[in-house]
Amino acid sequence: MPTPSTIRSVNWHLISACNYSCRFCFARNLGETPVSFSEGCRILTRLVGAGMEKINFAGGEPLLHPQLFEYCRVAHDLGMTVSITTNGSRLTPELVRTHRGYIDWIALSVDSASEETEARLGRGDGQHVGHCIRLSDAIRETGIRLKINTTVTALSRDEDMTGFVRRTDPDRWKVLQMLHIRGENDGAVADLSVTDAEFRAFADRHAGVILRGGVLPVFESSAMIEGSYFMVTPGGRVKTDTGRVIRKYSLDEVLGSGVFAYVDEGQYLRRGGVYAW
Repeated sequence: MPTPSTIRSVNWHLISACNYSCRFCFARNLGETPVSFSEGCRILTRLVGAGMEKINFAGGEPLLHPQLFEYCRVAHDLGMTVSITTNGSRLTPELVRTHRGYIDWIALSVDSASEETEARLGRGDGQHVGHCIRLSDAIRETGIRLKINTTVTALSRDEDMTGFVRRTDPDRWKVLQMLHIRGENDGAVADLSVTDAEFRAFADRHAGVILRGGVLPVFESSAMIEGSYFMVTPGGRVKTDTGRVIRKYSLDEVLGSGVFAYVDEGQYLRRGGVYAW
């Protein structure tokens, strides 16, 4: 029996496909055919058995997976806190209302309050920010908790996103330094990466932002991100990014040895991996 892990959350990249082309993305070459729905349900059951309390369905773009909402319902019925991280392009207020009963969190990826900057980054065609603002209203109206994910790049490092964050009014704002993963986003490093000092300056500029319930934003440097996430691939394997290169392991191997053997528990806790979800 493996030693119990303090890691309580998992990110399942359900599908590799995405309808956006964000140049900094570090999950663009996942490959793999998604597992069957029956196998996916078995994976969810095993994750719960391993102590996972929260699951985040990601991609690619998870709304491109035809059974995303069915997975959400199964995970909810298993007692998990259910989250989706999406670019929002295929999400509508109607879908939010329809599936509100078994989704606890929706995270919208917005890397700049400027439509022009988002388009230059490859996130949409100039309508992304406005669409996410409308979605944020719908999400809050249903009682689903809202999260905004922002990756800081050279195009946004000098920006002040305070007004956007206050307008969308999220329960959680996670701000990440662009992370270079070899073989994933090599072509974006030269013109989009930011130094540690530049990322700290962005964080300092937004340190006074207060979210719902008095919660503060979460700022994750690339060093904090690396190796600190429990991630499952579309094909049901576990991927790690220690050393900033992707490696994959069988789920059997990881759960048999213990998640802590593949994910840095200390870094997971230091970056706020466990919170009031």
